[in-house]
Amino acid sequence: MNMGYTELKIRLMQLGAVFTSRARSKMCQGSCGQIYFSDYPTTSGVVLKIDHKMYVNVPVKMEGTPFRIDDEEGRLVMKVRDICLPLQIEIMKEPEYALTGKRLDDKIPVRELVMTHADRLRISPIFGCSHHCRFCTCCLAGYREIPLHNLDRAVQIALKDPNNTPRHVLISGGTPRMGQSNYAYMNEVYRFFPNKYKELKFDVMLSPRGKDAVMKPTESEYEEFLLFLKEECKVATMSVNLELYNEEKRKNYIYGKWKIGKDRYFKFIKKAVRIFGGKNIRSSLVVGLESEKDTLEGVRALADCGCVPVLSAFVPAAETGNMKKPEPKFLLDVVHKASKIAEQKEMKLGPVLYRACTHNSLTEEEGSISIPDEIYREILRYKE
Repeated sequence: MNMGYTELKIRLMQLGAVFTSRARSKMCQGSCGQIYFSDYPTTSGVVLKIDHKMYVNVPVKMEGTPFRIDDEEGRLVMKVRDICLPLQIEIMKEPEYALTGKRLDDKIPVRELVMTHADRLRISPIFGCSHHCRFCTCCLAGYREIPLHNLDRAVQIALKDPNNTPRHVLISGGTPRMGQSNYAYMNEVYRFFPNKYKELKFDVMLSPRGKDAVMKPTESEYEEFLLFLKEECKVATMSVNLELYNEEKRKNYIYGKWKIGKDRYFKFIKKAVRIFGGKNIRSSLVVGLESEKDTLEGVRALADCGCVPVLSAFVPAAETGNMKKPEPKFLLDVVHKASKIAEQKEMKLGPVLYRACTHNSLTEEEGSISIPDEIYREILRYKE
């Protein structure tokens, strides 16, 4: 039978894989033999490139999955039971600074300030977050803004990493506190890095806001800030994550973002699309915490205003309580239907500018592989 790449990707994201000792011997390792650094729930795994085109974040497991990554005659292969799937496997290298626990002079681990995933470097200017989304572990850290010189030193180390040299940069959250000094700090971060590292394209992830700390900015204040990012900071792309569409779910899971108001999200996104161009603005929806109908309405609303929809499967963390992963079948149905909605607006599910950045997103992948029926049944037997 034929198994679509989309389904294969989803099952790998949900079930993970065992990495054999022979495969590990071919991978970058830390001093204790670790092959990956546990980051956020959606990125805690090893990124595989499959058949030269599909990227997927694969959680590392010791059991409970049908998939094994092995080395066979010097070639990495993916197996179910002892049968090799007809796939070409490439492992995207983990950065040395993360695997070795490299620290700055003041003993701060580099990996707490920056992290490389596939070909993207993430800068984290803030520990903690002023929002307290129930499914996110970011807010569990005590709130602290990282001195700019420390961030820059970490970036320099990451850009010279011998395992993985990033090609572009994301300035990520958390969301700053509502204070003039907090907003001024983030503005300086946005200004400093793109202007210093002009050879790299910069992306920012943020909630709707003005340039200054104003509880409910006007549309002109939104525009002022967006122009500041584009013209003065030289930011190229942006992610304004809606997260959820259903109002009750938003209030329950993302109270801080719910207080901002969905209408304000769309006003900000529409202005961003006009200023930066549609393909440069994206917004992520978490799949699995609300109904399929609600998620698809969110996809349609984002596509209607020219924003690239991004689907992110909900991945529970131990710290966030007893919340379950969505079933692969549910995710597969949502992806197929969401992709058709996007196509009606002549766009694809994102991220769209950097292919490797799709490793932890739900995307419609072209193509399939032929596998024996009993192997497919074996894969279906496993549930998270």
